[in-house]
Amino acid sequence: MIRRLVLSGCVLAGAVAFSPNVLAQSVDVIFEGNIGESCSFATPVPGILVYSGGGSGNPPPNVITSDAPGGISGTVDVSCNIDSAKLQISDARFVSFTPADPQFDPSPGILPPGSDADLDVLATVPGAETDYNGKADGSSSVPGSPMPIFPPPFNTGAPLQQTVEVDLSVDQAGTLEAGIYQYAVTLTIVP
Repeated sequence: MIRRLVLSGCVLAGAVAFSPNVLAQSVDVIFEGNIGESCSFATPVPGILVYSGGGSGNPPPNVITSDAPGGISGTVDVSCNIDSAKLQISDARFVSFTPADPQFDPSPGILPPGSDADLDVLATVPGAETDYNGKADGSSSVPGSPMPIFPPPFNTGAPLQQTVEVDLSVDQAGTLEAGIYQYAVTLTIVP
């Protein structure tokens, strides 16, 4: 019995001596926001261009566009801290062409297909739109007037967020080569 009592005492003393201290724990939860002077863009959703396959109708057969059946408009969400913000299409340009035929080999000095095309861009929000016309190589362009991101009538109690829809038409003189065409459209918040 004395042994049991001594053994129990040793176990109890060991448990107390070797038990870890309970420490209070804390963690910082970080918040971050990319707030522009007037507005900021979310990550854009790319559009999809399709061969119009036109013919006698609109668009002509040498056009790839997001407006034809199967095409998809590009979109981007804009968040603002002022309701008078305006948006303009400041640039549209050719990015790349990847031929479908691995044997495709344009002659030296010849521009890649689609790089000298005419571009027509339209950006819209409910109640407003702006356009852009120019060459894919950037040699000439005609940006449209800035459009209000929040056109009247504006609900003053609503959050200052809007989705901008962007459509692109590429008019290539001559026949379009089979492959993947990539273009970029630059949207700019203007005063």
